[in-house]
Amino acid sequence: MTIIAKIANIKPQLSPSAQKIAAFILQQPASIVSLSSLQLAQQANVGQSSIVKFTQQLGFSGFLAFKVDLKEELTR
Repeated sequence: MTIIAKIANIKPQLSPSAQKIAAFILQQPASIVSLSSLQLAQQANVGQSSIVKFTQQLGFSGFLAFKVDLKEELTR
């Protein structure tokens, strides 16, 4: 399952903050790879720690690992 598909599948069960992050990523997946976790937090209107927690919920060690895999997925 792709990262984007996984996010879409789990979005309804997420906390409100995580849903904001998921919605932003689903709307603009390509823009995520150029953002820092702080920039993404500001864009999604959530706290920076929510970004890290969200990526860990997806099974990544943190935001950087998430970005690397997402970038790889988007270039396929």
